[in-house]
Amino acid sequence: MKAVTTRILHDKVLWIAAVAAGLSLFVGRPQVHDINWTTIWSLLALMVCVQLLNGYHVLDQLSQQLLTHSHNQRQIVQYTVLLAFVGAMFLTNDVAILTLFPMYIRLAHQQHLPIAFPTTLIVLAANLGSAFTPFGNPQNLFLVAHYHIDGLAFLKLSTPLMLIGLFSLAGLTYGIAPRSTKAAPTRLFPQHPGKIALTTLLFGLTLLGIFQIFPLGWITVIVIISGWLLNRAAIKQVDYGLLLTFICFFILVSSFSHNAALTTLIAHVTRTPVASYLTGLTISQVISNVPATVLLANFTNHLTALYWGVNLGGLGTLVASLANLLALKQLLFLTNRPTVREFFKVFALVNLGLLVVLGTIGYYWIR
Repeated sequence: MKAVTTRILHDKVLWIAAVAAGLSLFVGRPQVHDINWTTIWSLLALMVCVQLLNGYHVLDQLSQQLLTHSHNQRQIVQYTVLLAFVGAMFLTNDVAILTLFPMYIRLAHQQHLPIAFPTTLIVLAANLGSAFTPFGNPQNLFLVAHYHIDGLAFLKLSTPLMLIGLFSLAGLTYGIAPRSTKAAPTRLFPQHPGKIALTTLLFGLTLLGIFQIFPLGWITVIVIISGWLLNRAAIKQVDYGLLLTFICFFILVSSFSHNAALTTLIAHVTRTPVASYLTGLTISQVISNVPATVLLANFTNHLTALYWGVNLGGLGTLVASLANLLALKQLLFLTNRPTVREFFKVFALVNLGLLVVLGTIGYYWIR
């Protein structure tokens, strides 16, 4: 428990969210019932499942299989970007970055690969890929819980953005030169087929809870107990700071929602689908797309517009998505200052460029 407490106390994003929630008390009076516990329980159960799969090196093994088939640096980047895109759909964008960033940077040092542009593409892939599934990122989890939509309806909503994102990323990877590389070293991982199967079952149960087929609260309890019995270390690796950050977001949004002047303004800028889309896209650049989702969902019934706005809103600035900040933290830890400075420049150029292009497509799609 000491390690968990230490991580929470050193979580800068949590502290920023806590300070913002505290200051929001001067804006309005938050209500306890405004905290969306369905989102909190969903996120907790999913993070337990993901940490269990991480402990069994599922994504690591898949990464190794893909990389052994790479013959040049462009293919390495393409496979890594594809893995981030698909992995984020099922293991969330945060986990895709936490897993693939160290893997790629380690490989880049071994093979003398570029870092700034490929890592930018990995972040983009994690954000765009996670937008496809109801459980790929926190804002989607909230949208499903808030608007009470089923899985098929959500996939119908998200498929166009997924396809646009995939083709955009595929095109961007051709900016990497196809220089030959050495064969990647093979790592042996312990095999846990039974535990992986059981964890997959827990993951499936969690999805049934998210879609309200079974009681989510009881499923979360089952997942936590099972996770503790399967791998206690994995339970300790769950990002509890993220759960507390979400509670701070809900307090912040609740305070805003109980301020007459702000509610009038937000209601005004979310009256139409286009207005909801542009507001979600814009606000995400400043306060991040998760709190933007929680805030705007209380004022608009235009689900499609809000979905496109906040998911595309994860592109652009570093603060637009929590996953972007997580990637920066990884880069600061794993590389040097010149590499980080180059990443800042490339990230800003590529993200803002793609935000303009995809944002324009989204605008005409919503219209």
